[in-house]
Amino acid sequence: MQKKKSKNYWPHGIIISLLLITGACIYTIIEAIKYPIELDTYYFDTKQNVDRNYDKIKAAQEAFDKEYTVFFEINGGSANLYAEGDNEIRIVINDKEGKCDFDADVKLLLTRPETNRYNQNLALSNVEKCRWFFPPFNVETIGRWQFQTKITIGEDVGFFTYEASTSREKNTTD
Repeated sequence: MQKKKSKNYWPHGIIISLLLITGACIYTIIEAIKYPIELDTYYFDTKQNVDRNYDKIKAAQEAFDKEYTVFFEINGGSANLYAEGDNEIRIVINDKEGKCDFDADVKLLLTRPETNRYNQNLALSNVEKCRWFFPPFNVETIGRWQFQTKITIGEDVGFFTYEASTSREKNTTD
C-alpha cells in the first residue's frame, strides 16, 4: 500500500503573513511622513521652539485663562461656514469682570486639520466694543475647518481652536 503524502501549508501562511505585516509597516511609515508634526500650527511657532518653551507657554495660557474669556462668533452665531459666499468671524474678548479696557494682539488662522494647503491668515480689520472683527473670507472646500487663534495681552498669551464646518447643502442667502 502506498502512503498518501499530505501537504503542509503552514510555512506558506507564515511567510505570507510576514510579508503582509512588513508591507503594512512600510505603508504606515509612508503615510506618516506625509503629515509631519513640524507643520502643526497650533502654537504659531516651530516645533523646536514649542518644545523648548512649553512650560512658559503653558504658564502664560493658565494666566490668560484666569484673567480673560474668549468667544467666537461665526456668521451671526452659527458654527457653520458658508461653502459659497462671504463668511464673517468676530472674536469677543473680555476680562473676568466683563470689561475690555486692554489692547490685544490677535492672530487668526483658518485651516483644515489634515492639511496646510488651504491655510488663510486673516488680518484684523476693526476693534469695537470688546469685539475683534476680521474681513469676510471664503472657504474653498466643503468639510471640517478650524480657527486657530493666538491672543496676546501684555505678558499673557492664550491659544484657542474653534471647530467649524461647511454644510453639504447649498446655502441660500437673502
